[in-house]
Parts: sequence; structure tokens; C-alpha cells
Amino acid sequence: MESLRDKERYRLEQEAFVSNHGGTTSQEVVHVILPNVCGVLLTITTLGLYGKYLHRNVKIVIEFVLTVIPCVFCCTVLSEYVSNICVIMIILSFINIMLMRIKVHALTNCILRPIKGKRPFVTNFRALSNIITTICILAVDFRIFPRKFAKTEVFGYSLMDTGVGIFILANALVAPEARDFGSPPKVGFFGTLSRNLKNPLKSSLPLLLLGLGRFVAIEFLGYQRHITEYGVHWNFFITLAFVKLFTRTITSTISSRYSLLSGIWILAMHEYILTNNGLKEWILSNEPRIDFITANREGLMSIPGYVGLYLIGVAVGRLIHSTYLNLNSSTTLNPRKNVHIKIFGYDLDASYNESMILCVKLSLIAAQACAATLFCDKYFRVSRRLANAGYCAWILTLSTMMLTLLLLIEVVTDILIYATSDYKIIDNTNDKITEKMGEVKHRKHKAGFKTKRENKQDAKQEILQELPVESPIKRTLEIFEAVNYNGLIFFLSCNLLTGVINLLISTLYVGKNTSLQIIILYMAVNILFILILYRCQIQVKL
Repeated sequence: MESLRDKERYRLEQEAFVSNHGGTTSQEVVHVILPNVCGVLLTITTLGLYGKYLHRNVKIVIEFVLTVIPCVFCCTVLSEYVSNICVIMIILSFINIMLMRIKVHALTNCILRPIKGKRPFVTNFRALSNIITTICILAVDFRIFPRKFAKTEVFGYSLMDTGVGIFILANALVAPEARDFGSPPKVGFFGTLSRNLKNPLKSSLPLLLLGLGRFVAIEFLGYQRHITEYGVHWNFFITLAFVKLFTRTITSTISSRYSLLSGIWILAMHEYILTNNGLKEWILSNEPRIDFITANREGLMSIPGYVGLYLIGVAVGRLIHSTYLNLNSSTTLNPRKNVHIKIFGYDLDASYNESMILCVKLSLIAAQACAATLFCDKYFRVSRRLANAGYCAWILTLSTMMLTLLLLIEVVTDILIYATSDYKIIDNTNDKITEKMGEVKHRKHKAGFKTKRENKQDAKQEILQELPVESPIKRTLEIFEAVNYNGLIFFLSCNLLTGVINLLISTLYVGKNTSLQIIILYMAVNILFILILYRCQIQVKL
């Protein structure tokens, strides 16, 4: 009996430990994420410099040490020194670049080749967001995790508040709706109605079962829970299921090309109803939870906000995929574009490609979302419990900022790949150039008159694009590829292992060093599990 009372006392103590927090500033949340982005550049340049001498498994260890472990330290004991960590990582990355065998003449005439298929910076964004979230869900139970990063109780910004929002937006970026640029099939009314109901229900059922299973497990084990996060019976998986259900229904009825307008309209209506009908006060109140609706008011009433956020994420995904649409078609276009500028009598030539254009577009979206966040924070506040317009604008700001930085890293990586590539020019290259010159001349009416030398240079560039490239630098990391390959399974396994650790260990009474060791070991086990699935090409889709 005494043991049961001690267990109940500890459960209440742990629930109090993770509740009633006010968060921190938006700037501090951005600062704690920046070292993780810088770690991607450091890892890519380190493996680019030494990777060809290392075994495949050794590379995995380096990836883990340079990406996952810094995430653990930045979210816990080194959270006050993230600026210093950023500077150190950038300096080390610059040293790696300086030590590479970069051909200087290659940088003056760099050709950035198109990448077909998945975008590396989107892969890095989705995996990095998932890794940070899974670290936090365990670290928050230890005292080394700063309370300012724990989930806010009512209003404000915090690191853990961003988890569910970024997860939903990251999934929207690669959703089928974001890559669908064809005309919708013409079917009758009943066919459309059947498709709109059947397909979303079928795809949402596994997530609903996961949510139900989680609730039953928590009830059976007497596990601690933060009721004001989603409610008594609600949880993340049920939210994800309903968001998937509603968004699939909406996008199968209304073309996904209107997803931005649909998302903004839903968020505006959601904010209006919250503000003008007393709904906000009811959700955030301490009124008794006497039935299913009152018991789960946070989970139920936040769904419109997450649906609006998902649709806006689809719009961002469509922007990304449409930027590279021509490169993925059968006719590969030259991704390089030249601009000739004359300033004070000096002729300057500048080159850019689709990635650089997209980088500017994403930064502009981030700036607009930041302005929207400041506006909403002033008049409506930012609340994760409500998933209101301010929260969704904040998630969009943070996500597009990360995407911009990771795309900038991809552009730098592409330049380094070209500058360090070993082009093996075969003996008959000149013959191929002569043949290409005929094709280039045939197209001269489109590009204007060019000299023989210019035609030869254009032909040589086209030949070089067709030659195989050998570079030790990779655009993404194997750990990130593995996490993306089974993203939801990775998140589920981390949740299960978090539960096991909390049942076996009294996390509130663990020292600093032991806490760090447990969190690092926990991440190592989860990464190893997901890596085995990836290398065995076992993918579980939910």
C-alpha cells in the first residue's frame, strides 16, 4: 500500500513538474535551433573531407556525434551557450572547406546540376525537426531540461510548443496534394462524394488506433499526463488523424492550388470564433471536465488551427515542387541563368539557379509570416493550446526560416560538389563538343547570335553536365534519410522508449551526468532501430 502511495505521489509530482510554464521569447527558441542547422553544414563538410577514408558505419557515428549529440546539449545543459556553439560550428565548417581540394577555376564557371526526385533541404528539415522533438519528449522529464522550453500553459513561445506544429507542416510539404499539378479527374457527384469520404477515413484509421492504444496504455499503467495539452482522452495521434481526415476531404473537393487561400480563411474564421464567442475563455478555463467534449476541449477546438496550418504547408510545398518541376520532367533544362550587369563602366557577370531563387522566396515568406506573428501576438496572443492564428503564423515563420537556411546550405554544398568533383574528360570529348556545336547553332534563333567560341563553350558545358560526377560530398545524411524513411515509426518508437524509461527510472531524481547519458543512449537506440529498417528497406506507412 505504501508503495502505491509513493508511486501516486511521484506521478503527481512529475505532472506538476511539466505543467504551468510560461515559456520564453521567440528569439530564444530560434537561437536554440540554429546550432542544429549549423551542425548539418559541419557534418556535410566533415564527411566531404574525410568520408572517402572511412567505413560506412564510422560515418554514421560521425553523423550522430555532430548532429544528434549537439541537439541534446543545446536543449539541456548548454542552452545558454548556443551562440558560441554556432560560431564554433561555422568556423570548423569553414576550415573543412579550406582543406578541401577545391579547384579555383571551377568556382569561376560553376555549373549547378539539377537534382531529380526528393529535395535534400526538405529531407534535412523534416528529419532535424523530428530529432529535436524526440529529444525534447524525454528530456523534459529531467531537471537538466530548462523549464522555459517546456510547453506553455496558456500563451507564449517555447521550444516544445513547436513540435506538433512543425510536424504537421513538415508532412504537408511532401503530401500528395503538394505535388499534384495535373488536372483533377472528372467524375460524377456520387463518385466524388464516395472518394471524399472513403479515402480519408481509410488513411486516418491507423492513426486513430494508435491514439486509442496510447490512451489505453496510459490508463492501464497509471502513467503521468499533462491534461491541458490535449485533454483527458485526446493525444497527438488523434489530432494527426483528424487533421489528415479533414485536409484530405478538403483538398479532394477543392483544388490544392487554392490551399493557401483555404488555409488563411480557416485560420481567420478559427480566430474570429475563438475571440468573439467566449470560446477562448472556456477552453483556457478550469471548468470541470464532465463529458467527452469538456474533457477534451483543447484537442477538439485546436483541430481547425492545425487544418489551416496544414493547408498553408501544402501551399509552401507546392511552391517548392513547382520551382523544380521542369527539372524533373523528361526535358532537362539548363538550371543555370546568367545576368550581365554594368556598374560604373565595369561589366559584371552573375549566375543563379532555381535553388537560389527559391531561397529568396522562402526568406520573403518567413518575413511576411514574422510580421503576421507580431500582429497576432499583439492583438490575439500566441497559444499552442488553441492552435490559433498567432501560433500557426509562428510555426510558419520558424519553419520557413529553417527551410531557407537549409536550402542555403544545399546551395553551398552544390558549389562544393562541383568544385571538388573529379571530371574525367575522355579522349573523344572534342568530337562530342563538335557534335554539340551543331545542336547549339540550330538553337541560335532562340538565344540570339553567338560567336563560334561562345558556341563551343556552351557545348562544352552541356557535355560536362552529362559526364559522371565523383565527389565525396553528399547533400544529405544517412541518419536523416533513415528518419524520413519511417518518420512516424521513429516518433512512435521514441514515445514507447520514453514511456519505458519513465516507468523504470525516477527521472526527477537523476543527476546531470546520468541524465545526459540516458538521453544520448535513448537517441542512439532509436537511431539504430530506424537505421536498420532503412538499410533493410523496410518501410511502414501509416
